[in-house]
Amino acid sequence: MDQIIALIVFWGVWLLVPIVVDGITTLYTLFGVTLVHINRLRNRIPPLQAYPLISIIIPVYNSEETLEACLKSIADQDYPNDRMEVLLINNGSRDQSHQVFVRIREKLDLHIGWFSTFEKGKSDALNAGIYMANGAYIFNIDSDVVLAPDAVRKVVEVMEHHLDLGAVTGAIQVLPPEDDAPPLTSLLAKCEFFEYLTAFHVGREHQTLMQSIYTLSGAFSVFRTELLHRTDLYRNVTVTEDTDLTFELHNLYSEWRIACISSAIAYVHPIESLSSLYAQRVRWQRGQVEVSARNDQLMSQPMWLLRGFSPARTLLVDHTLAFPRIVWTFLLPILALFGYPLELIVMAFLVLYGFYLLIDIAWVLVAWLGVNTLARKRLVDFLWLLPVMPLYRMVVFWFRISGFLHAVAEPGTWRVEDPVIQLKRGLAELDELTGNIFGRVPAKIAVLQERFAGRKFGGPPSE
Repeated sequence: MDQIIALIVFWGVWLLVPIVVDGITTLYTLFGVTLVHINRLRNRIPPLQAYPLISIIIPVYNSEETLEACLKSIADQDYPNDRMEVLLINNGSRDQSHQVFVRIREKLDLHIGWFSTFEKGKSDALNAGIYMANGAYIFNIDSDVVLAPDAVRKVVEVMEHHLDLGAVTGAIQVLPPEDDAPPLTSLLAKCEFFEYLTAFHVGREHQTLMQSIYTLSGAFSVFRTELLHRTDLYRNVTVTEDTDLTFELHNLYSEWRIACISSAIAYVHPIESLSSLYAQRVRWQRGQVEVSARNDQLMSQPMWLLRGFSPARTLLVDHTLAFPRIVWTFLLPILALFGYPLELIVMAFLVLYGFYLLIDIAWVLVAWLGVNTLARKRLVDFLWLLPVMPLYRMVVFWFRISGFLHAVAEPGTWRVEDPVIQLKRGLAELDELTGNIFGRVPAKIAVLQERFAGRKFGGPPSE
């Protein structure tokens, strides 16, 4: 009996904890989002009766390869072109971005302006555009984003219908990889597609329902101009200026709601490599920690409230409750050294893997209810990839843990080297250091030999 109890306690702690935590969170999230999708089908947003002027701000930094597609997607909107102004804010480009603007502005029926800032950085570029904007709504989008043809109209329809909405984020979807992309790049792009689809069409939908949007995506976010002008705008105090602004809205302007409009789609290019994915996720996670540390009042919000913004609850789930996953990564191989049967270890791994695969399947099924026809087709084409998703999410999880460690130990930077490059540089520095130390040893020995040449040890010194 003692052995049975010990077995239950051991496996219960390390196997059931992640299952219970992630399982309950998943069920709670999926149930709420399913109700949201059903309610949306029953209550359609009425079409616009008038079209307010909107301002679209695009920071430009070495964007010659993506700027034309971005501007064309804006010109192709089903929103009247004469009710949109586009402000391109150049912040230190050294490529042909301006030439792209000059070439395309004559072809597009858009009111487009090009402006340059003295300071580099996305935050300063966005702030400059915000001060020049004349629209009732300000759209902030990245220069490598391609908007779906109805994205602008759907955002304005929802915000005109819900007058308490102060800021929203659209849904981000990942474009297909290039046909000639390397196998690893293509695989990462498809995994990213699944990740973003579930993150926005399930995760952000649930955050909207719970009034707990964590970040207004920098790639595609929209604000009422009157509200945005009351804030400190975008600040360079953290590596995630979009999350910082979102926290400010929650903290100072809680009378305004923040939401995700998942029917308004913005497409982004897939990540180029594993090292780029690492740098991106480290920066995001570091930003989460930095912004949370700057907002004591929000961090003191009760975690037990199901509705409302509580960043402490998010950090608890992301870090504290992630501890069993960290332990399991190292524990499973080590158990074999302590005499546990290999079959038992493999079975435990398969149970965990199967559980997280079921979670991914459930998220995809619920996301299916809220996506358009094009996304559903891609879902069907990529269904074979679902068994890979638990491994991909584990890799991303460890990248995020690295971001947390970066926040504690290293200064914040926009770009982060991948760990392989850091390891190689560290080994090179260590080799140089040890080489300098041990390289001087033979010379020191030669000097000592010369000084003590001919001396007889054991008697009085000759000098």
